[in-house]
Amino acid sequence: MNVLFLALGASRKGAVSAEAERVIAGGGTATVLIGKPSAWRKHPLPEGAEVVELAEVERGYRPGWVRFWLYRAPRLVLRICLPGPLRRWRDRLDNAYRRRVAKPLNRRLARRYRRDPVQVRRRAVERDVISGRSVGLVVVGDAQSLVTASELADVLTGTGAPLAYTIDHHLPTAGHARG
Repeated sequence: MNVLFLALGASRKGAVSAEAERVIAGGGTATVLIGKPSAWRKHPLPEGAEVVELAEVERGYRPGWVRFWLYRAPRLVLRICLPGPLRRWRDRLDNAYRRRVAKPLNRRLARRYRRDPVQVRRRAVERDVISGRSVGLVVVGDAQSLVTASELADVLTGTGAPLAYTIDHHLPTAGHARG
């Protein structure tokens, strides 16, 4: 079973860590969505659990048109105009463009496309956390994660995964098939 743990507040670190360990021991995968990595330093997650920081996922969010016009199109033009042996010059120009033009423009545009933080969070989590994974269960690890779970309700229910507060009722018992 593939389980997504929402543990943004880190108030139940021990419980989330123990449940992630049980999922991994049972042959499943555990992905833990956390708020601050510093809160988890004293209580590390088990080996094999994937940790995703929500702020990093939101920070990396850009709409497709911004990524294309600011980053992909200029890189394609440079690749066509400066092929092969001119690669070193191309890389220098690309780095200078990204540093002096793309980053400042992206910061200014970010004010517009990040106006609705709930929508940004929904799209970023859907793109970076849920897509590419078959989530079988979403566990809300602490009280602070309830707000995020309600904001992401349509994205989470779109995966077909039920929401739970613990994995106890969703793991199959030994020797019994679930039907």
